Parts: sequence; C-alpha cells; structure tokens
Amino acid sequence: MYLITIEGGDGSGKGLASRIICELLERDGSFTSVDLTAEPRRKHPLGRAAIDAVKEKKHTPEHEAKLFALDRLDHGLNWVLPRLRRGSVVVCDRNIHSSLVYQGVVGGLGVSKVGLLNSGALVPDLCVWVDCDPEIAIKRISSGSLRDASEDKGEYFETLEIQKKIRSGYEEVLSGRSPTGTPFDSTRVVGPISNDSSIKKFTENIAREVKKFLRLSPVPRNTDVHDVDLQLIRKITQWNSGQTVLPGFNSRSLHDTKTPPWRLMRDSEKTHRNGIQKFGSDKVPRGIHSRSIYAIMTSTSLISAGDANELSSAMGPSRMVSRGHASKVIRHLSKVGDWIRESSASRGDSMHYRITKRGAGLGKVMLVLSPIRPKIRLWRSRFPRSSYKHMLQGILKMGVDEPQLKSLSDRIDLLYPSVARESGQPLEEQIENWWLSDLIHEF
Repeated sequence: MYLITIEGGDGSGKGLASRIICELLERDGSFTSVDLTAEPRRKHPLGRAAIDAVKEKKHTPEHEAKLFALDRLDHGLNWVLPRLRRGSVVVCDRNIHSSLVYQGVVGGLGVSKVGLLNSGALVPDLCVWVDCDPEIAIKRISSGSLRDASEDKGEYFETLEIQKKIRSGYEEVLSGRSPTGTPFDSTRVVGPISNDSSIKKFTENIAREVKKFLRLSPVPRNTDVHDVDLQLIRKITQWNSGQTVLPGFNSRSLHDTKTPPWRLMRDSEKTHRNGIQKFGSDKVPRGIHSRSIYAIMTSTSLISAGDANELSSAMGPSRMVSRGHASKVIRHLSKVGDWIRESSASRGDSMHYRITKRGAGLGKVMLVLSPIRPKIRLWRSRFPRSSYKHMLQGILKMGVDEPQLKSLSDRIDLLYPSVARESGQPLEEQIENWWLSDLIHEF
C-alpha cells in the first residue's frame, strides 16, 4: 500500500527511525504486514556491486549512480511492489533521495540526471528526513556499534567535511530547492527531524509525523487502492468458502429472497434517514454513502462475526477507520437498521459484532460500489429525489474512468458469479445488468 523511506546522512539515526516507524505501524494494525528493508541491498549482487564501486573509488559518479539505480529498480519491482499490492506497508532505510544527494549533489552529477536514471523506480509515499549535527554523526560512524551493524560504514564519507556536504545536500534536495523534474519531486517529505538530543524526543517527533500521514490516508503512489482492496476481499471470500457449515444449518434459508441491488440500497437509505430522525446522529454520518459506513458494513459482511481486531483486519488499509469512530457507527447501525448486532460475554470483555441478514446484503452491495462511492455521494447530492433505479445510469453519464469500471466488474465477477461478465460484453452493460437484476445476496 505505502512505501515509507527514511533518509539522512550516515550516523543520523535512520536505523533507529526505521525501528520506531515499524513498531508504530504494527501497533496500528491497518496493514496486512509491515516489512522493513534497506538500500543498497548489501546481500544482493546488484546492491553489492554498487557498494563495491563506491569503495573502489575508481568509477565515475554516473557509473555509481547507474548501479544504485539498477539495484533500486530490481528491488522495487520484484520485492517492494508485490508487497504493496497485498496491502503491506514497506519501510525502506534509504531510497531514491540518497542517490540524489550522494551522486547528484556530493558526486556532482546533478539531481536532474540522477532523477532520470531512476525514472523507473517506485515513488515513495512518505519520506522521513532525519538529521543530526555532522560532528555527532562522525562519532556514531566511528563507534564500534555502528561499524559492527554495517561493515561498509565509515569506509567512505567519514570525514567531517564530507558529512557537512552530505547534510547540505539533503537540505537542498528535501527542501525542494533543487527539483529533478520527475515524480520524485512530489513525494511527501517530513523533517528534518533532529536526532541531536534524547531518544524519547526523537521517537515522539517521528511518531507524530507518521500518525499525521496515516490520518490523511493519501492515495498510494505505486498501487491502486481498489486493487489492493480487491485482493483482500478475494482472500477473505476464499477462506470463507473453505469453512465447514455446522450440521443442520441451512445457510440458503437465510438468503433466499431475491431483490435487485438498487432496491436494497433505496430501502437502506430510507431506514438510515428514519433512524437519524428518530435517534439523532450522535456524531455519526448522516448519509449512508459515507466512508465509515461503507467500511464497517463491507468489512462486517465479509467476516459475518468477529471482534474489533478481526473487523480491523477485514477492513485492511484501504477501508480502515479508527476503532473509536467504528464503535460509534456500529452502535448507530445496530440501533437504526438492525444491520449489525453487538454483544459481550461479560463486563470487561471486548465487544463482538455479528452481521444480520439485512446487513449482509447491504454490505455485499457496498463492496461492489466502493470504487465509485464518492461519485454516488455526488450524484445523490445533485439528485436527492431521483430513483435509485436510475443511479448507475446517471453516474455513468457523469463520467466513470476505465479503471473504476474494471474494478466494479471484477467485484461483480467475484461476489455475484451469476451475473459475471460474458466474453466481449461491455463493462457498462454488465454493471447496469447487475444493478437491475433480482439477485440473492449471499456469501
């Protein structure tokens, strides 16, 4: 999902920052996994070749830059990107900005040229810039602990003069004063975060910036958020299909009523509005097409029942909402629509959530519609009295791009195989047929 890079000179505390960020992300629990890596790859032939070229001190900065770029391209496409597509967050100690500084500024090659050499590389979603006084950095580089951690530290770039030039290079590159003319210029950069004082303060400053980034939930730079979500949906539905049904339990009897998706959405909106009028909003969304209602209804319908941890896992990184807000919305949904039921074995136990028959159908429809949820909100605000029967036709006229149509089609194929796309069938036709067809909404 997200690529977070840690940048700064040798001895600035990148390794510590990487560990702090990984621990924070693991506690957050929004991602399918948290993976730590580093560049150049010291145990990979490509990364090793780049390191050796610098140590030999007989190659041009351009030759060195090409070796680092080759290692980065291979690392990004074959190791990092597959993890991002699975919904993982990858934390990388050094990335593209190291090349811009070390070869572009310190080596004199120029940041524009280095940027072009790396044009095929992934673009970091967030760059955390850590900084410290060059004299402190030299002491850390010279210390036994740092040398033991990486045998390549201190063999080059260990003089105070070079450390000052590296620090100046990071200020030039990460402050935006020297644009490369490539997508790397648009990377979100936080810092410089000073590592001159206490570890506690350093940790607090890094945690604050990373939490701020997570709250913003920016669009990923290297993956499609709906593709990431579809992979998670497919994984959960495949797992569900392998579960054993209890003897005597007839799941078909719970889902034997056919209804078109548009009617289900119409009735659900009416129920939600009536509930708002009767019980009040209590800081929950007034519209049924809000992000948090979609996140909770879709995730609960996928797992059928579970606690807060299981619900968070089902949300994944693309549908995640905070637990505090989720509990408020669930309470509201259970009260106004009988879509979700809450229970706890005894006082002090965590809450357990179970989807109802009505909720399962609504959640499944929302899973299909999630890629165009913002467009649905826009359509409803413009045409508050229009029939839901004509909603998709109206949204298609407003304009839906090809990737969104494909995402809708893929979800219909997965969740409603009875109306799966036929060979050569236009995407719009399949989507409208699904919206208008009488269907059984079951998993």
